[in-house]
Amino acid sequence: MSSLAGTPAAQRTAAGRAVTLVAERLADPDAVAAVASRDDNRDPVYDAVMWGPLTLANGLPGTALLHGELAREDPSWRSVAHRHLAAAGRAAPTAPSRGLFSGPAALLAAAQTCAGPEGHYASLRHRLTSWVARDQTERLAVFRARARADEGGQGVDWAAYDLVNGLSGTTRLLLDAVDDPAERSPAAARALEESLRHLVALTEPVTVDGPDGPRNVPGWWVPAALQVSERDRAAYPHGDFNLGMAHGIAGPLAVLAAAAERGHRTPGIQEAAHRIAEWLLGWTLVDDAGPYFPARAGWEDETADPRPRALFTRTAWCYGTPGVAAALHRAGEVFGQPIWRASAVAALRAALRREEDRWAIEGPTVCHGYAGLLAVVSRVAEASGDPELHAGRARLTGMVLDCLDEDAPFAFRHLMRFPAAARSPVPHRALNVAGMLEGAAGVALALLPVTNGPHPWDRCLGLA
Repeated sequence: MSSLAGTPAAQRTAAGRAVTLVAERLADPDAVAAVASRDDNRDPVYDAVMWGPLTLANGLPGTALLHGELAREDPSWRSVAHRHLAAAGRAAPTAPSRGLFSGPAALLAAAQTCAGPEGHYASLRHRLTSWVARDQTERLAVFRARARADEGGQGVDWAAYDLVNGLSGTTRLLLDAVDDPAERSPAAARALEESLRHLVALTEPVTVDGPDGPRNVPGWWVPAALQVSERDRAAYPHGDFNLGMAHGIAGPLAVLAAAAERGHRTPGIQEAAHRIAEWLLGWTLVDDAGPYFPARAGWEDETADPRPRALFTRTAWCYGTPGVAAALHRAGEVFGQPIWRASAVAALRAALRREEDRWAIEGPTVCHGYAGLLAVVSRVAEASGDPELHAGRARLTGMVLDCLDEDAPFAFRHLMRFPAAARSPVPHRALNVAGMLEGAAGVALALLPVTNGPHPWDRCLGLA
């Protein structure tokens, strides 16, 4: 099937117009910053302004991704992409670094996209790759030292492996770097190989002295002490196992598949992928709509016999069936496992059949909104040729387009649920967010496959 299969012509036209509108509204990085950094543009959960100038999630690297992708088809956007990249670069000295999505790595991801086939920004990309390789090597050394001190049994935190803030996302970035003559270096190659070895080792079972005695559990177990919030420590007093694409083990599976597809023969890479995939498939739960994957499994859930028959999930890129299915399908293609692919397609079909009010996603954006689900369904529909998924892509495109608000500064708003939403007459706060993961740029990027076929921006989501 073509990349536009199942998408009506009128919808393709509407999607193209929406992409152009967002790109125009985001064209001036100074104007974007003025709106997005306003004090009233606050996340109601963490009470923080939804603006980080050097983040893919809600800042200028995310907007540069959009304009860089558009410049591949229309060179008139190249100068706009350059303005965003330059503005992001000016923010670099004061920006915190947290994996792929914040700091110099986020700038490198944007620069790689803005480089285009012509290879622009070679010097900048070389400098940034050197920084990422050095930083990655230092972080790996910290994790190795911690593992030796704990004898491998005390667990890891998300930074050890997740896609957004951890070592998987930056490993994915290094995969692109070593394939580009402008970015390639012995240091980058070493950092990549060490990273892949780290991810392989992470999949080895560990023995943990749990509440019911020593148990062998997957190596990506996150103990209570290393959870990211007090709420998580209370919810998972003996730790948990995260299935999601954003912060869970689906992210490393996607990265290992991408590495193997490119010919990297790190010892144990195939066995590691099998351990992850089979564990994920072991967490296939079933409701009235069909199979699904939970968001997270607590220690008690993982070690129970029999396991729970139902756990909380989302139908989102970040958590739940879509991200897991995307990783399984990709790995199934690379490692020649048709059962993985079929399981992924079946779970996505069931997700699309499930009532929308059970999806637990909000609004049009990527992370936990319609655009993220659209990006996943688009990729798997293209890879599988499944007609139900192609129809689902058209439906999701319509849902995203229904969220278009021409009165909004960036044309799409990010919806955040209030902590006390069940008791509030207004359950959401609508925020003006610019970037890729939580903002309007990501919505426009998710619409691009509907208009012009696949684009490589979604490698930052573990989808390519």
